[in-house]
Amino acid sequence: MTRRAKTLAISLSLVLVAPVVASAAEPSSDEPADLTVALRGPFGTVVGTDPADPATAAPDDRPLDTWMRQATLELIVDPVLGDSDTVRFSATADRDGPSVALPLEDGRWVAAPDEAGLYTVVVTLERDGLEPSHRAWLLEVPDRPGSWETLLERPAIEGRLAAASGSVEGVRGHGCLVDVCQEVGYRPPLGTLEPLMLAAGEPLRLVLGDGSAIVHWEGRLEPQPGTSAETRLAKATFDAPVAGPTLTGLEPDGPGDWLLELRADYDRERGWQWYLFRLIAE
Repeated sequence: MTRRAKTLAISLSLVLVAPVVASAAEPSSDEPADLTVALRGPFGTVVGTDPADPATAAPDDRPLDTWMRQATLELIVDPVLGDSDTVRFSATADRDGPSVALPLEDGRWVAAPDEAGLYTVVVTLERDGLEPSHRAWLLEVPDRPGSWETLLERPAIEGRLAAASGSVEGVRGHGCLVDVCQEVGYRPPLGTLEPLMLAAGEPLRLVLGDGSAIVHWEGRLEPQPGTSAETRLAKATFDAPVAGPTLTGLEPDGPGDWLLELRADYDRERGWQWYLFRLIAE
C-alpha cells in the first residue's frame, strides 16, 4: 500500500465480527446530509446501515453473499471528506478473538475474510472535531476458494416467468453479473424450450431465483407461425427496486405459440440479464 493511499478523506475502522455486532454510536448529526457510504462486491453495491441491525442494509434483509473467500470488496465514500485523515481496517473472528489488520489498497480495496462464516462489517468515520458515525453490513462468506476461476463460476441469476397456471424457468442469454459478462451467440430452437401454458390475456410476472428485485425490465413478445397477432414491445422502470414485477403489456392477447425475450436490470447495480421464454396461450 502506498503512502498516498493512506491519506484519504476519512478515518475508517472496519471491524468484522461473527456472528453478532458490538454496539456502536448512531451516525453523527454533523455529517453531510448527502453522505453515502457503500460496500461493493460480488453482491453488488449496498449502502451501509445501523450497526445494531446490519442485515437491513440489503433490501431483502439477508446477508450479502461474497460468493467466495477473500472476495475483493470496494469501499465507496461520497462525497470525499478532508485530506488529512487516515483509513484503518481490522478484523475480529469472534468477540474474544484478536483484532487483525486488513490491508487496504489505493484507499478503497479490501479482501473479505479467508474463512467461511457470517460476519458483520462495521465502518467508523472519524473526523476532526466531530462525533464518529458508523455504517454496517452483514456478510456471508461461503466456503469456496478465492480465485478468478471461482469468480467466473458464478451462474447468472435464474429468472422464472410466473402466471396463475404455473411458472417456467427461462433460458439465460447475454448478461453481466457485477464484474463478469457472458455472451450467447445463438437462440435455442423453440421446440427445446419448456412452455408455460396459460390463458390468453393472463398477467405474467418475472421472479428472480434469488428472490431479489429489479429496477428495469423490457421485453419483446413475438407470435410464432400460425398465431394471428403482431409482435409487441413493452418496458418499465421503477423508482425503487421491485421483486416479482408484473410484465404489463407482454400478455399474449390471443391463443397460439409465443416467444418472449425479456431483459431484467438487477438492483444494487449488479448488472442485467436477457431471458428467453416460450408461451402457449389458449
